[in-house]
Order: sequence, then C-alpha cells, then structure tokens
Amino acid sequence: MYETYEAIITRLTTQSVPFMIHEHRPSYTVADAEEHLLFPLERLPKTIAFKLKAGGYILAAVRGPDRIDYRKLAAACGTKRADVVRLTPEEVVAVFGVEVGSVSPIPLQGGVEVFFDTQVPTHETVFCGIGRADRTLEIQLIELVKITQGHVWPLINDGT
Repeated sequence: MYETYEAIITRLTTQSVPFMIHEHRPSYTVADAEEHLLFPLERLPKTIAFKLKAGGYILAAVRGPDRIDYRKLAAACGTKRADVVRLTPEEVVAVFGVEVGSVSPIPLQGGVEVFFDTQVPTHETVFCGIGRADRTLEIQLIELVKITQGHVWPLINDGT
C-alpha cells in the first residue's frame, strides 16, 4: 500500500509543491488523531471517498470534526443525492490503494473530482492523509486545490 504514498510524494516533488511529512503512530480516525497526534483538528481535513452512480469518484475533504452534507456534496457535483455513494473500506483499498483513515485528497488516477469544504482553513497549512496511516502531509490548501484541480465548496451541514 505504500506505493500510493511514494507516488504522491513524487508528484508533489516533481511539481515543486512545498510540503512537509510528519511521521507518527498509525492514526485511522479523527478520535485517534485527537488522542495521539498534535495537529489541531480544525486544520486536519479528513478525506472521504465516494462514487457516482453515473461513473467516476469524488474525494471530499472537511475539517476533522465536521460531517459532510450529502445533498451539498451532490449539488457541488451537479447531481442528485441518491447518485452519490460512500465507498466501503474495501472499495477505498481497491480504488485508491490506501486504507481508510489515510485517504489523501490527491488522487493518482483520472475520473476523480476533489472538493474541499469552505471551512477548511486557507490562511494556515493543513494536515491531511497521504496514503499511510503513520504519515501526515502538511501543505497549504491553495497548493492542494492547484495540484488536484479541486473545488472549494460548502459541503458540511451547518444548520442551513
């Protein structure tokens, strides 16, 4: 599974993207991160993988404590809520080559749309998955948006 990690590092390095890698004990959930890691949760976007019934995949990154509003995610993709399905852990491994909990917002394959919630901080670095549960990528959100050709969109349930 470390091939994905190495490939993302190579992509970032080849494209001269500034970043830092943090090594730590394996962390698979936001609760793990909160208990064992030193990264502030509001700067720790978790990336969740979805598939579209019409074909293609979505990676959606929101701050650790936040929950994705599936209707808002579907609207961002220009589709209906019923057409967006969260991948199972087995599908995450098969499609993205990573374990759940280490999904990176940087896809290596085509056919993947990437979205970042508007609440993910833009003025500080963020800490996100990079394909290994024992590594975390520190990077500016603007760099993530550029390298992924991603979109910043309201994705969380904020009471509206």
